[in-house]
Amino acid sequence: MGIPLKNAVITAAGPWARDGKSIQRCIDAGAGAVITETITLEAKQRVSPRLFVDGYRMFNTMLYSDLHLEQWESELEQVKKRDSKLICSIWGSSASEIAYLASKVERMGADAIEISISAPIGSRNESVCNHSADIHAFVKAAVEAVSIPVMVKLSYEAAVSPAFLHAIERAGAKAVSAIDAIKGLRGVDIESRKAEMMTYGGYTGRNIRPISLATTAQLRQYTQMQICSVGGIKTAEHALEFIMLGATAVQLASAIQEDGYGVISKLIHDLDDWLAGHGYSDIEQVRGAALPSLMPFEDIKPQRRRAAITDHCDIATTDCNICINGCLYDAIVRRDGCIEIDAAACEGCGLCSSGCPRGIITLGW
Repeated sequence: MGIPLKNAVITAAGPWARDGKSIQRCIDAGAGAVITETITLEAKQRVSPRLFVDGYRMFNTMLYSDLHLEQWESELEQVKKRDSKLICSIWGSSASEIAYLASKVERMGADAIEISISAPIGSRNESVCNHSADIHAFVKAAVEAVSIPVMVKLSYEAAVSPAFLHAIERAGAKAVSAIDAIKGLRGVDIESRKAEMMTYGGYTGRNIRPISLATTAQLRQYTQMQICSVGGIKTAEHALEFIMLGATAVQLASAIQEDGYGVISKLIHDLDDWLAGHGYSDIEQVRGAALPSLMPFEDIKPQRRRAAITDHCDIATTDCNICINGCLYDAIVRRDGCIEIDAAACEGCGLCSSGCPRGIITLGW
């Protein structure tokens, strides 16, 4: 970001920040910063339908704002930022177009810029995302056109590419946000033999959080730029996971679509409560705290552990057979209606201990 924030919660680019009124709702909910829906030179028509939900899985086929640049100017004039920051998401088809948009939104009151290069829909970013020299030119054009910080939004593939990150850093970007949505399809109707979406969409929501968590940790190893994590964040606990892996701030996206603008206020309140309840006066005290616990796979010493049951589990009164069905080593058996673990057969894989809904299976030496 490169800008001071009153809190570490940002709302990501999306339809929840599609105009002045919706941006104001994010600000009124307490967001430290609001990122606009992606602004381009010309308005883009929406496709319909464009949002698809399947349980916790969410897909979208949205790229840009449907407002003209001139309309954005009048929309942003209505916004009362108060102590929140306004970050304008932009995209252009050339370095010169990016530079023009960057300078334009700065004059419109943006505190920072996010260059959106990585949406998994259409072909707008194929060349840029495949060539670090191209992204260097795009970012450098924006940086040289404005006096406010520039952030770049990255796909998973770009975020874990050292060459790509170094190109962005050399161009003068202050921060990266990651990860953008992942290319996906909701599914196929096998009776009609048709895909359930007309084109590939952006796969978002809580199911991509593990990918985003790993990306945040890797980014912290690859770059000194600030990291704004996005992908599956909904609760204060989620936000803390990312911050403990080195994130400067987190972005809320699909959670707003699921639960409304109130999720912003709740996350901020719960985050403050957690910090106070654990004796912390500043979020900096926990930033990066989990990184020392990670190590390269090659450094992990092979040590066989054994599963053990810490409480009585009567499988006759429950439909849960996760541990029995999942044990490929036949180490978990039924005896007299209860489960028992054969320590000699146990390979210590961890499936039963991590999957037990009651949390009564542990791994020990």
